[in-house]
Amino acid sequence: MDESDLEVSRVAKLTAKQRECLHLVVLRKSSKEIARILGISKPAVDQRLISARRVLEASTRDEAALIYARASGTYDRILYDPAGVPFHDENGAEQQQDEAADSFILEEVSNPYDFATGHDRDVWPQILKDTGGHWGAAQRIAIIVVLTIGILAIVLIGLSVSQSLSSLVAN
Repeated sequence: MDESDLEVSRVAKLTAKQRECLHLVVLRKSSKEIARILGISKPAVDQRLISARRVLEASTRDEAALIYARASGTYDRILYDPAGVPFHDENGAEQQQDEAADSFILEEVSNPYDFATGHDRDVWPQILKDTGGHWGAAQRIAIIVVLTIGILAIVLIGLSVSQSLSSLVAN
């Protein structure tokens, strides 16, 4: 019996409730989200997933979900799937992540851009106060003029709408 047949036979031993929870894990739902969707408590979800891990002989919930998805035919590998992206080990040798022992990861691939660094939050102070020459004086003035015209246009549109509404109410 090959590995895929073994996985299918293990998945067949799962209860319907365990399959339901594993399906939602495949969809990247947290235990809390799964509990809300199914109308049960979070500990109940965790217990179903632990039981499913035992049945499937998986070390993590992600591995159990991957086994379930492959066996049930619902797992369709996508282009950026980490299971198919080659990586380099410590020696620099390239190998497929499928061949690695820890390839059962359903976590999202980490984004190389750190949104917590505040690069985008500091744009307006840079535009208004940048003395390093990154933004020229003409650019800063043009941006301020465009923003002023935009705010003025919004105020005028609001006034005309309010005038139209007051004339309709008066009639």
